[in-house]
Order: sequence, then C-alpha cells, then structure tokens
Amino acid sequence: MNVIKDLREKRQHLAKETRRLFDQNPGIKFTSEIQKEIDMNFAEIDSIDRRLDAEQKALDSSFGGFSQAGGVEWRNAETGAKIPVAFAKKGSFRDQLQEAFPSTSGGLGSGLPMASMSEFMRGVAGMRLTETVRNALLIGTDTAGGFTLPSYLQLQMLEAMVPVSSLLTAGAGVAKLEQGAKNYRIAAISTIPTAAWRAEQGALAVSDPVFRAVDITPRSLSFILKISRELLADSANIDQALFTAIAQAFAKELDRAGLRGSGTAPEISGILNTTGIQSVTNGAAGASLATTAYSNFISGIQSILAADGPMPTAAIMSPRSLTGLAGLLDTTNQPRQQPKILDNTQFIATSQIPNNLTVGASTDCTEIYMGDFSSVIYFMREGVSVQLLKELFAETGEIGFACHTRVDVAVTYPAALAVVTGVRP
Repeated sequence: MNVIKDLREKRQHLAKETRRLFDQNPGIKFTSEIQKEIDMNFAEIDSIDRRLDAEQKALDSSFGGFSQAGGVEWRNAETGAKIPVAFAKKGSFRDQLQEAFPSTSGGLGSGLPMASMSEFMRGVAGMRLTETVRNALLIGTDTAGGFTLPSYLQLQMLEAMVPVSSLLTAGAGVAKLEQGAKNYRIAAISTIPTAAWRAEQGALAVSDPVFRAVDITPRSLSFILKISRELLADSANIDQALFTAIAQAFAKELDRAGLRGSGTAPEISGILNTTGIQSVTNGAAGASLATTAYSNFISGIQSILAADGPMPTAAIMSPRSLTGLAGLLDTTNQPRQQPKILDNTQFIATSQIPNNLTVGASTDCTEIYMGDFSSVIYFMREGVSVQLLKELFAETGEIGFACHTRVDVAVTYPAALAVVTGVRP
C-alpha cells in the first residue's frame, strides 16, 4: 500500500509541475528547455501509471478480486457490443471506472492539464476561461446548450457518489451504454435450470426459461443548483462543496429509485417493483423489530438460498432499523449478539427508505432489502452535464445551473434479492 501511495504522490507532484509550466506559458510557443521538461514529465507520468496499474491489480488480487459479478461480461443483446461494468469495493471503484467509462477528452493518465470542478463551473458561467477550461467546454458541448463534464470529472463525480449511495456501497454496478439507440436490451438470469438423470434413449428434462430479456430505457434525472457569484469566484473549498452537493443530489435519488422506483414514466423501476425477487412479510399489520429481532434476516437468507441465489452480502435499511438493531438487549441487558450467519452481511442505512409505510392498520412500517447487490446495475446513457440558467436568479446575484443525466437500473438476477416488508419500530 505504501508503494501505491508513494507513486500517487509522485504522480501528483509531476502533474502539478506540468500544469504550472502550462499556466506560466499560456498561448505561446514553448522554449526548447520548457518543452523538454514537459516531455520528460509526461513520460514519467506514463511510467508511473503503468506501475500503479500493476500494483493495484496485485493488491486487488490479494483481496480476492472485486464483487462476484466482477468477472461477468455484459453485452448488448441486440448489437453484441461489450458493456463494461464498474463495481465499488471497500467504498471505492478504484481503476474499474476507467474501463467502464473510457476517456474521450484526455484526463486521468493522459498527461494533459485538467480543469477543476470550480474552474469548469466558472467556465460554464462565462466568468473565467483558461485554455484548459475552454478545451473542456468545446469537447463537451451538448445539443441542449449544456456542457458535459470532462471524463476525469465524470469519474470523480461517480467516485464521490459511493459513500452516499447505499446501493453502490452494497456492491451495485455502474455501466455506460454505447451511443446510438434510446432503448437497449440485455440478457438476465430468470430461473436456474433443473438437471435430471436420463436413461438411455430417454427424454431430456424440460426446465423453465433460464434467461429473460431486460429492456433498458434511460430516463432523465435533473435538478437546479444555485450559488452566489462571489462564492463561486472566491471560495477556497468550492471544489469539494460542488462535488458534495451534486454527487449527493444524484446519489440520493438514484438510491431511492433503485430501491423503490415505481417504473411509471418518467421514474425508473427499482428492486421493489421487479418481478422475481424474494418476499418476506410480517403478517397483516407488520411486526415490531424489537420482537422479530434478526428473524427477518434469517428468513430473507432462507428465501434467497432456497431459490438457488447466492449468499447475501448486504442488507439495506432505514436508519431507524439500523439503530433499532443496535439497541436490542439480551436477558442480561447486554447488547444482543447477531447470529453468526450474518457475520459477512454488511448492514447499510439509507434515508431513502421511508418509515411511514402502511401495512394493514399500521402506518409506521419500513422495509429491509437483502441480497447480493452485484446483480443490480445502473446503466448511464449520458454523463452528468451542466447548463447555465442565465436569468433565473439574476436579481439576487446568484448563478443557476441545471444538472442533468440519463440513467436506468436493472436487476439481472432477481432471485438474489429479498425485500422484508412490514417492519415496525
């Protein structure tokens, strides 16, 4: 790990030095000495990138690789085109994003100067244009008058979503669809075939269909972000603030829709409304978590394994459920120990699961989602784009930005997931 850290620090230093040379010599022909120094820096950065890649792969191998679905190759069922999928591991995508979202405009590992998030937003607002920002805006112009984030900022944005997304934290994947049609179709596992012994010249066993077609229709997701002109121009930590605000806004709604989306246009359909998932109920009016304790989790595991699904790796619930479990006491008033079968199940809380659902006469119910979430994939048709709203907040001295993306979610193996309903406090 220290080797990777040292290499990254060295690369960062070289990138800063190279950027300084570009900033100090804008729009002019470099002297031979400066050009030589830039070329040497680029060559060393490329060498470091190759070493980092080798070290990271060795480290990932020592962890046993990424998630279970990490070795699965996804393809568009109609065109045959490969769809690389990135899965987060231990709270980070690491280098998987660069394969799933290949750079088309330079950036990480390209040796080219990179604009920061605040520089990009200032450029969209027409406040300050460096050569780097001007190039990013020219490359990323879309038909609606907005500007798509450069590839390196897209990757940083997706990486920033992981800590605030329960599904990405639990192992869900992200993929970028190729350009072209508005709708896509992929193959997913519906049921596991049943094998049977056959006598000589006997009939073959007939099973239900193993695969099913999943239609992917990316939907538009957007919001308005406003910020004062002075804060955008002068704040020292505006980069982190912008990433946090935009990433959290997208991640929270993608979480909610990925879990509970209705599927009624324009909303995407989430796990709850996917045919074939396992269901665990708590009676006609729900049951208290203080009473059921961990029995719902055991039932969820049983239902998944009985359907030949893999052992669950995570359970997503509301903060009320997570803290309620932590507050359970045994007969000696000591914290109640969870069953050993749950030792490898990560418990994750999200505010996107409500606590006021109605089950029978009860109006204080919530849900718990369990399973191997590597079977849940977000498919992005467009990266995040930003459009300037020139007049909307002009009278208050603020600048408005419309942030936009297009995405859908698919469950490729419904039997690997279970939803527990009717969970009361």
